[in-house]
Amino acid sequence: MSSTKSGGINIVGPSNVEPPPQPPPPAMYQLDIVLKKGKGLAIRDRTGTSDPYVKFKIAGKEVFRSKTIHKNLNPVWDERVSLLVETLRDPLYVKVFDYDFGLQDDFMGSAYLYLESLEHQRALDVTLDLKDPQYPEHNLGSLELSVTLTPKEGDVRDAVRNLEIYNNSDYSFISVFSCIHHKSSFLGESLLYFKIKSITSLH
Repeated sequence: MSSTKSGGINIVGPSNVEPPPQPPPPAMYQLDIVLKKGKGLAIRDRTGTSDPYVKFKIAGKEVFRSKTIHKNLNPVWDERVSLLVETLRDPLYVKVFDYDFGLQDDFMGSAYLYLESLEHQRALDVTLDLKDPQYPEHNLGSLELSVTLTPKEGDVRDAVRNLEIYNNSDYSFISVFSCIHHKSSFLGESLLYFKIKSITSLH
């Protein structure tokens, strides 16, 4: 095993240690949700009421849980959450439960919000009808949400600003601008290539 130093970084090798996992790809959309209220939710307690709370899942991963509203079939949450979403193919899965202290919480219904159907950069009021997949004919009430889906282009703008700082010619900036304009699928690779080209052109 040998050890060298390059640019202030110690390089030790060879090694059988597996490289660290790669970070996930950058999120491409921001999904802003306001969980407003529920209406006519299902009764799950002996007292003729429920203690509802809401969960959001995307691609099987829980991304939000609301507070519990006790003894109310028409709860008002007014809770906000902002989510970073990599793809619109996976719908937002919404589930409602009745909280039971010390016991398993009771299922009160679920619904899907299909992100591909949302208009971009516009707040939309959405009503989700809650259903039980095992008894789809049952009416389990509804949830009211406000949702806004915004494409994330901040990383692109930051890269362009970096190019403007380092660039000595118009070629790199024009090429990047063209990629942004056409929203190329290889935008990230193009930005990296042109950024490196701009920096190295100074030397």
